[in-house]
Amino acid sequence: MLLKLLLPTVVMFGSFPIGQSATPPQPPPVLSEGPGPVCSVDVVFVVDESSSISSSWFGRAKQFIADFFTCFTHLHDIQIGVIPYNCVPRTYLPLSTPTGNFMHYLMQKGGLSKTGVAIRYMTDTSTFRAGVPRAAVVMTDGFSTDNFAAAVAAAVADDIELYAVSLQDPGQVDTAALGAIAGSPDRVFNTDIPCKVAFRILADLCKSSGVPGCLGENDAIVPLGYSYEIPGHGICGKCVCGDNGEMLCTAVGCPLQFPECQNPVDVATWCCPACADDVFNYYNVPEGCLYNGEIIPLGDEYKPDDCTTCTCPAAGAEPVCVAQACRPLDCPCPVHIVGQCCPVCPGCWEGDVLIPVGATYQPNPCTFCSCPYAGATPSCAVMDCAAPPCENYVVPPGECCPVCPTPIGCQHEYGLILPDNSFWPDPCTWCTCQEPGTEPVCYPTPGCPPPPCDDEHYFRLPTQCCPMCDTDAPDGCLFDPNDNFLIPLGYDYAIPSDPCMVCTCPFAGGAVACSLIACPPPGCPNPVHIAGVCCPLCTI
Repeated sequence: MLLKLLLPTVVMFGSFPIGQSATPPQPPPVLSEGPGPVCSVDVVFVVDESSSISSSWFGRAKQFIADFFTCFTHLHDIQIGVIPYNCVPRTYLPLSTPTGNFMHYLMQKGGLSKTGVAIRYMTDTSTFRAGVPRAAVVMTDGFSTDNFAAAVAAAVADDIELYAVSLQDPGQVDTAALGAIAGSPDRVFNTDIPCKVAFRILADLCKSSGVPGCLGENDAIVPLGYSYEIPGHGICGKCVCGDNGEMLCTAVGCPLQFPECQNPVDVATWCCPACADDVFNYYNVPEGCLYNGEIIPLGDEYKPDDCTTCTCPAAGAEPVCVAQACRPLDCPCPVHIVGQCCPVCPGCWEGDVLIPVGATYQPNPCTFCSCPYAGATPSCAVMDCAAPPCENYVVPPGECCPVCPTPIGCQHEYGLILPDNSFWPDPCTWCTCQEPGTEPVCYPTPGCPPPPCDDEHYFRLPTQCCPMCDTDAPDGCLFDPNDNFLIPLGYDYAIPSDPCMVCTCPFAGGAVACSLIACPPPGCPNPVHIAGVCCPLCTI
């Protein structure tokens, strides 16, 4: 059978000019989006739900599986199964094509972790489709209470390709155990980019190409809208891959000769043979070179296959044939395209990820890459972000653009004032936050009566608003001689505009001694500065 997707061939007999050459070779075709041979893979997720996995990491595992399924295109026939496990595995989702929010109802049970038992359960109970490549993704921290080596060997013997995804922060994962489960470190992933795992599985297991076009002989791809001549003698025709992914072939038979030609001669570039009988002298056999029982006419270029080009330098001479060499490819399942010598990878390489044709891949939250056709360079676009209208902005995990955090207080020039808290920027003014995200409301202290002494004989204190005469003031040190601001003896005064600067009076009438408090590095990228508090805080 010439083609796997061959519609009924239309054969029409009639006159056809003998000696017509085949259509000149076309340039390498571009495979655009559209229908084509479907790539089928069955994937089972084996998910650790033991107590060693925190609830937040278990939530990440659920989201990872849901996002994993969205990575595929219409050319991928993917069935997914989910097996959570502690010391006893269970089937949450049998192998199927999931719909809706299929991970929503999976709840973590806790308990001990027996990864070997779970892998064995997956191998024995999963209903893999016959003839479809199989994969299992084990999601765990690697700390199992049983030995999983025998279960891994049994899964591999059953033609199940194993991968691993870590479910903990770096440093809290047994990476050696994950590598032993997956078979090699390059099959161990984190939860950041689900499509990276999805596309790796496709690259490893996709025996059908998953590339748009029609599937021809020897699994070669005929691109959508692309036509080629039918090889062989006695029929002149061509096949074309329609936009619906179906192959249509049409042909015209060679004209009948009467009397029948007794000495037919095959011409390499003709679809109908020439005739060497004298009575058919108008069907002259062209001059050329003999190649495998066929004549290559002078001036014609003949391609016995997609990688070899032959020409005839002189009548009766040996033909000159040049073969094209192909570079080895990094992908395990390359695609051969009809009319193109060298195979190509069934997608576009972006770093270490092979993006399928028509799919989109995000190497980071701000970059989107798509694959226009097999073997092409991916087309990538970077998202631009507007500057947020705040200073202590945050970038949510998995998001590209920064956002202003939800207001938790009112922003004062000296820092954030929390609701139900008061802040005194000076002894005579106090400020409160009535509604987070709004301006703080500040109130002056009711007016002070004039002190019973002249301006040169009163002091202002950090502990009270109204001034007092020097005869009533405590012992201390002048902080600001121009303002008669007195720091009492033994009192630690934190400057409101910089609460990390603390000043004290070591002895009465002496000079103020100030020191700067050193803050440890904050444990978060966007700490919050609280008014009146020295060191920034990560959480309130």
